[in-house]
Amino acid sequence: MTMFDGKNFANTIEKRIKARVAVMEKKPKIVSVLVGSDPASELYTKLKKQKAERVGIEFEIVRLDEGMSKKDLQERIREIGERGEVSGVMVQMPIPGITREEQEEILEAIPLAKDVDGLRWEESGVMPATGRAIMMILQNIADHKIQNSKSQISNNTQIQNKNNKTGKNFWRQKFVVVGARGSVGRPLVHYLRERGVRGVAEVEWDSEEPARMVLAGEVVISCVGKMGIVSAEMIADGATVIDVGSPVGDITKEAYEKASVSVEVPGGVGPVTVVSLMESSLERI
Repeated sequence: MTMFDGKNFANTIEKRIKARVAVMEKKPKIVSVLVGSDPASELYTKLKKQKAERVGIEFEIVRLDEGMSKKDLQERIREIGERGEVSGVMVQMPIPGITREEQEEILEAIPLAKDVDGLRWEESGVMPATGRAIMMILQNIADHKIQNSKSQISNNTQIQNKNNKTGKNFWRQKFVVVGARGSVGRPLVHYLRERGVRGVAEVEWDSEEPARMVLAGEVVISCVGKMGIVSAEMIADGATVIDVGSPVGDITKEAYEKASVSVEVPGGVGPVTVVSLMESSLERI
C-alpha cells in the first residue's frame, strides 16, 4: 500500500505559489467572513490565514456575530466585495443558525469575480478548494509519481505498483463518489465528468445496495463526514481510496490497508485544500 503525503505535496505547491506572488505587482488580498465562534471554523480560518501570509497573500478576517439576519449578512458581504483592494471573498462554512436555503441566498452576495473558494461554483466556474485539491491529488497519482522509499506519493519520482493503473488508463477506471449530493461531492462529480471520467457512480446511503456500489469502485472518494462509514469489506483489493471525511475520516484503517494508494485523514486532502485556495486566489487577480 502506498500512502499519499499531502503535507509534502502541499509544501511543493506552496513554494510555487510563493514564487509567483513574489513577482506580482499587485498582491492578492483575501477577506474571510467568520460568523460566530465555532472551534472548527476558527481553526480552519486560522490555518488559511497562516498559509496565506507565508506565501505573501494578505488575509483579513471579518468576524460577525452569530444571530445576524440573512439581510444583514448579505449587506456586509456585499460591502466587503465592493472594496477595490480585495481580490477574493470567502465565507467560512457552515454559517451557524442559518438554514441551507438562507445560506445559498447569503452566498449570492459574493461577487462572482471574487469567488476564490468556489462557493458559487456553478455560476463563477471556480472549482471549490476541496474539489480542486482532490483533482490535483488524482492527477498526481495518475502521473505515477512517488517520493522515496517511505512509499509516500509526492511529485518527483515514479510509483511502481502493479495494482495501480496509471497515466491515461487511470481516468478510465470506475470512480465512486460516496456522499455525492453534498457540498464537496456534487461539484466533484461535475468536475470529474468534465475531466473526461465517464464511469462516475454517485453513492448515498439511501442508494440501492450502496456497499456493493462502493465495492465495484477502482477509485473510491468518500466525502460524507461520518467516521468509519466505508469499511474494509466495501473496498476492492488494489483500489485507490481518497478520504475527505471531516473532521474525522470516513474510511477505516483496515480499508486503507486493502488499497494500492490511500489518501488518508489526517494529512491527505486537508493540507492540499488550503494551498488550493491560495492558488485559486492568484487566478482572480
